[in-house]
Amino acid sequence: MSTSFCPCCTSPAIDPVASPAFTHCKLCGHRWRQPLSELSASYYETQTARNNIHTTWFKRKIAERAIFLSSLMEPGILRVLEIGCAEGELGGELKARFPIVYDGLELSQDVEQARVKLDQVYRTSSDQINCYPYDLIVSFHVLEHITSLEYEIKCWSKLLATQGQLVIEVPNQSGHPLMHTDQNQEHLHLFTPASLTILLALQGFICRSLSLDNYESPVYPDSIRVVAQRPLKENQQRALLIERFRSKMDGQFIAYGIGGDFNNYVAPLINDLAIHALIDSSPSKLGQKIGPYLVTSYDPEQHGKLPILICSIKFGSEIKRHLLNIGISPERIIGLESVYEQS
Repeated sequence: MSTSFCPCCTSPAIDPVASPAFTHCKLCGHRWRQPLSELSASYYETQTARNNIHTTWFKRKIAERAIFLSSLMEPGILRVLEIGCAEGELGGELKARFPIVYDGLELSQDVEQARVKLDQVYRTSSDQINCYPYDLIVSFHVLEHITSLEYEIKCWSKLLATQGQLVIEVPNQSGHPLMHTDQNQEHLHLFTPASLTILLALQGFICRSLSLDNYESPVYPDSIRVVAQRPLKENQQRALLIERFRSKMDGQFIAYGIGGDFNNYVAPLINDLAIHALIDSSPSKLGQKIGPYLVTSYDPEQHGKLPILICSIKFGSEIKRHLLNIGISPERIIGLESVYEQS
């Protein structure tokens, strides 16, 4: 019995398991081949026509991936890199739909077809690419071929813009619900949802979404797909949140409802917001000092023109009815949820 370390979560793992060719991690469920040595780049460079682009299953795969990636094409997505772009079919589909630069990386001889469809195609390892940053990096069924997962993710991370997104798809364990082990000798890793997300977390990424049962082919109908991103730093989060308040309130405003939601979601930013006054209708709140402000009651003469932010999610509807009943016009009333709601 020998001990090695999981290439995803780094915990000690003991082999053998059901298949003696694989080592199994009991923590994250990842399995990897022993010995862990990938096929040489020269092997992949000799391959050609890795896909039959005329089959129904191939067209199904490309159509589904194009729909999925289209959902990520926000206005800021300008440059895309596909790791393992094959003959460039997916990139060609997306370039026909969006005004983007779509580059690829491909080692096989399919690179020649890809160069006709894409803007630029590298025939090298990812650590040799020097044209970056990319707003979106996508990799479909590549990572299971790679020996050094940590190093590869680091390379992709360097190519990614600060708030760029990383899309990775790999077989879910064997890739088929009726097969225990993937016998494809090119596949060095059998991922689980846990092993893939932990691998990314250790390289500084958070998973924005994860889905299973993504279709690659008849023999790989079950794939894990994640969308990952580097998290914002605390100062970046704060700056973006303050900007949300400023864009929504457009100048000085009244903060109404000095309770738990105010304390949680407004008070931490109080010194950076254009608050004119803190207002509450409860006598128990009046006179409290919060930051540079004293909580007071509403005064139409002092507060009659400023917008009012209802600082409560739970009781927002009741507060809005109260404000309308005392004669405040609806256009002056803004709910806290409109600041925090993700579009």
